[in-house]
Amino acid sequence: MNFKDTLSCYEAIGETLANAAPAGWSNIEAEIKLSGIQIDAVVSYIEASGSSGNLTGVPMLARYFYELARLVSTEDKGLFKSCTFSLQSSGKYDAKFIY
Repeated sequence: MNFKDTLSCYEAIGETLANAAPAGWSNIEAEIKLSGIQIDAVVSYIEASGSSGNLTGVPMLARYFYELARLVSTEDKGLFKSCTFSLQSSGKYDAKFIY
């Protein structure tokens, strides 16, 4: 899948994470490491009650983050080495990159 812009990619990532988390989640955080075409992801969530857990086997997540890396890359920096993507249940998200 090729996204036309970063916003559509962010939306797909957010929707995928939200659908994978159990009902009642308040925050989801994905720690992504990119090495060539390999992507390692650790995804955790916090429930409104305060309990937490990890999400595994989230469909298409690695592909979406690889596409995001392609979209936010620059000739000077190349693809990011890591990304922290945070999503709140309100729909607000934040992405931080290390190149």
